[in-house]
Amino acid sequence: LAMAGTLVICLGLCATRDLGTCVKGAACKASFFQAARTSQAAPGLHLHSKPRGTNLLHRARRDTRALAEVAGRDDTSSMLDKLPPTSTQLPDLVKPATVKIQDGDREIYLLGVSHVSRRSVEQTEALVDAVKPDALMLELCLARSGLLVREEDSFGAGNEERAFYVNGKFRIVGMPTGPGFPTAEEVLDWAGASVQPGQPLTRPNFDQLVKNLLSTGIFSSVRIQADRPPPSSVPLYMSRRRIWHKILPSRTYIPWQLDEDAPKELFPVYPLGDVIFNCTERKGMLATMENIDLTGDVPGELSDLKERILGWFKETKSTVRTLMLARKAILDVQPTSKIDFMGGDSKNILISIQDLGGMKLSGSNTGLEVTVYDGRGAGIMPTTVEGYTIPKVPGAEGESQWLSKRGVEWKAWSDVDKRMAPETLVDYINNPVASQLGQFLISRFGKLQDKAGRKCQINPGEAWQTAVAAAVNNGAKMVVLGDELALKTQAELAKNLFGRLATWATTGALTAGAGAFLQMNPELGESLPIQDPHLYVYGLAAAQVLGVCANLYNPVRTMQQFARQKGSTIESKLEIQEPLELSSAPHLLEGEDALLDWPGAREVVLDMRNKFMADTLFRMIRGKPARTPAYVTFENSDTGDVLQRFLIGPGEKNDANPIGVGVGEYETPELRRIVAVVGAAHVHGIREEVQRLLRSASD
Repeated sequence: LAMAGTLVICLGLCATRDLGTCVKGAACKASFFQAARTSQAAPGLHLHSKPRGTNLLHRARRDTRALAEVAGRDDTSSMLDKLPPTSTQLPDLVKPATVKIQDGDREIYLLGVSHVSRRSVEQTEALVDAVKPDALMLELCLARSGLLVREEDSFGAGNEERAFYVNGKFRIVGMPTGPGFPTAEEVLDWAGASVQPGQPLTRPNFDQLVKNLLSTGIFSSVRIQADRPPPSSVPLYMSRRRIWHKILPSRTYIPWQLDEDAPKELFPVYPLGDVIFNCTERKGMLATMENIDLTGDVPGELSDLKERILGWFKETKSTVRTLMLARKAILDVQPTSKIDFMGGDSKNILISIQDLGGMKLSGSNTGLEVTVYDGRGAGIMPTTVEGYTIPKVPGAEGESQWLSKRGVEWKAWSDVDKRMAPETLVDYINNPVASQLGQFLISRFGKLQDKAGRKCQINPGEAWQTAVAAAVNNGAKMVVLGDELALKTQAELAKNLFGRLATWATTGALTAGAGAFLQMNPELGESLPIQDPHLYVYGLAAAQVLGVCANLYNPVRTMQQFARQKGSTIESKLEIQEPLELSSAPHLLEGEDALLDWPGAREVVLDMRNKFMADTLFRMIRGKPARTPAYVTFENSDTGDVLQRFLIGPGEKNDANPIGVGVGEYETPELRRIVAVVGAAHVHGIREEVQRLLRSASD
């Protein structure tokens, strides 16, 4: 039994060692397993914080000295000379890491990057600037869309100009009811709460909505709060060009104007659930009402209105409710009347009536607007706003529209579609032990990768953030999140990790059982040349379990050693020397691709995802219905600002492309130039699969 146990453990250790070598031809990006920093709005809407302003584009400028150094290397230059000519002149900085796929007069540029390299960030911006693509595809998915949010812009970081969009509805709580009062829907429309889908709103805009509600004259106070957004909500992104951007680089509340020389600065627009206005009815205007005068276009049917008003005041003991009854009486007789109740702070009331006829009434028509003075008036809680000028709510009055200047067709979700959005993320593992094991190993690897990136002065997701900013500034139609859903891939890898551990734990348990049997039957071990053979068998069982645990932790240990090196050393080891265009196998990066030593990693994190991303690119270049979400670029017709709405693809609806998420659904536009930014190890597999799909389509 001891000899059999020895044979088993030897074979097991050999198989475990060989597994690590047989998958060395594949790679995976550990940032794939970093937790997506999706935004969650607090139950109350807090818009007070300290301003911070860091321009993403200024952080990722190219290092000219590094450019000259790379371009001047003899070995690199000789390899670059072997590359086929392209219609777009690419900078030497990006040539080694770029692969071009030609489809007639359409082009796909695949850029292989490292997630911890400053050079990759510079290459990303340089390629997008050179190609000026119609679309950008990123190795991201819905679950990892939070990586596009910079750390300084994260929801908890605090930013005085933090922007939101309403992913629910505007509601009024405490709306007065009774004869003559307008409906809540009318009041919200008067206040300008009918905003366009995904409309960014900042603190001044919310303050303006509050003042607009107070200006109707029927509320004494208005307080605003917001519900949490649905779990499936994602941030949108907005970019603006700042006037005098070189003089005023930080974010301020100065009016935004278009400066053609200024780069557009991206910042997130966080989702909110329902926005609720908690309103209190206005009371206490007049203790007595002595005289009523009417002027203007007074209908003859209202000759007794003065007496009726005095009678209503005695009944209601409320100035507001009395005047709302008068409002109803006037509108019942003359529906096109514009009404003003003047003198609401005195005992004498002057009622001005203007018959607009066919003219459209702009603004509210309670009649009490003239009793409100810049948010103040009898019975109204004073509202003060300091430090900035309140602008109008953008887009609320239809004067400016968010338009797709590049011709991307889309439709907003209906209320029915929104109700179909997933409320929770799907658990693909359904095994708590496997989930905890995978989470421990994967998160540990990701943290070490972040550590290596920070030594190279890289924040998580910075390559993606730089790519998006460059795409916006170069007029791209859309940014497609073209990867398989991260939760699926993580679940498959966690299952493989748990399966390997369970197999060898079972083998160790059987070996330990053999030792226990020897211990209980010592006569069976008397013929063996060693004393206490059961102790040796116990040792073999422990070695089996410890051996597989060490093997599973080996990629983490490799990444740990890699992250201990200096930033300059890490950069030099991650530099792509041989052009990926000439590579016949996946290009592995030291340290970053140690993840492939885990069982089944090649099939899960390379083959499966390569096929998915290749299918995304094929659909994009051939104009077929995409099955991946995208940030589609819209430009404001008035200000020139850019809003990236999160839209779902028109293709198959699934967990990676769910209905009801974001603000609507886009139609795949005509795309002739696409830049895809993916991990270096994915480039070879994606190229092969895209070319296969193109050949099949041609046949």
